[in-house]
Amino acid sequence: MIQKHRDLFLDPDSQKSLDRQEEVIRQEVRSLLGREDPETETYAIDQLIGYKDLGPFFRDPEVTDILINGPDQVYIEKNNRPIRTDIKFGSGEEVMKILQMAVQKANRKIDYNSPLVDVRLPDGSRLNAVIVPNCPFPAISIRKFVRRSFTGEELVAQAFLSGEMLEFFRYAVRAGCNMIISGATGCGKTTFLRFLCSFIPGDERIVTIEDTFELNLTGHVVPLQSSRQMDVGSLMVNALRMYPRRIILGEFRGPETFELLQAMGTGHMGSMTTGHANNARHDLVQRLIRAMIRSGMSDGELTRHIVSAIDLTVFIKKYRDGAWCVSEINEVSDNQGRPEFTEIYRFNRISNRHEAVNSLSPALLERLRDELGDEKLPDIRPFSGIKSPRGVVGV
Repeated sequence: MIQKHRDLFLDPDSQKSLDRQEEVIRQEVRSLLGREDPETETYAIDQLIGYKDLGPFFRDPEVTDILINGPDQVYIEKNNRPIRTDIKFGSGEEVMKILQMAVQKANRKIDYNSPLVDVRLPDGSRLNAVIVPNCPFPAISIRKFVRRSFTGEELVAQAFLSGEMLEFFRYAVRAGCNMIISGATGCGKTTFLRFLCSFIPGDERIVTIEDTFELNLTGHVVPLQSSRQMDVGSLMVNALRMYPRRIILGEFRGPETFELLQAMGTGHMGSMTTGHANNARHDLVQRLIRAMIRSGMSDGELTRHIVSAIDLTVFIKKYRDGAWCVSEINEVSDNQGRPEFTEIYRFNRISNRHEAVNSLSPALLERLRDELGDEKLPDIRPFSGIKSPRGVVGV
């Protein structure tokens, strides 16, 4: 089959040529069998131009990660739980063939002289690999690109948040609260950011900035993606000239963080981003400062910059048993130039439920009411104006 269609299979691995290769393989299999057989056709595609025995995991929407530790250990993460599969490859060389084929699809290479690679695959999945001499066997980590969007009802049913929190976020987003969602790798930050964006009024102009398109928002949206020619920082600066009402940054990492926070404080209310942190308080502040360190400002100045821009911080926690939820929501207030965090909601692991701890500050409540106009805030504790000394933490 490969010899018969040699020119096609030697073409660069663009998505167009890959689609054509799949079509040819299906036609050849049907010709051999004398009938259509989708299962056999898919198996042939996996073996000839795909990911061999890993192919079913790429098609399984419940699988989020594929982890290969040499030829004898293949793990997946499914429904937030790690599972060791029964897949075994014949040798390290067989794993290398799969790796090199995958890397070539992204127009990159990996070999002894270049033993590390981090690439985006054509379907948006992210592949990281380390080989000899830096690792005794090919170690491959694949984070699948998950396009699924959850509804509010699904998130409440999964105890990711409560029904009351759903109402809180609905009004907080619509009224233009600036938010940062934090958590560990793979906890669902981008998934939740996409969900929150569904509360943004449809007539507001949004500019999204990402390394790879993942948010896929609809409405008055301009999606921007980084490239070798234009990094996220440059896109962030340019986004300010595109007349956005809100800017949604997929993840803060470097100099773009300073520009985003500056935008939050200069009229682009309701902007949001995500970031890696171990909590939504002190650790998040430190990571923001480190991301902005090249701005030339002191830590104190950067801290004041953070305090003036951010309204709410959200932390998503993933537990060892596979459960994941919003574990805390904090309001950020200015305490003589230092951030003070007031816990609005927390997840009680013992009772396994979310608790409303405090109200938003009078200043933020006034801003929300002003943005919403005649529409009244719902009668829930965060909008009551009644504060408690519990859950107030300074940095």
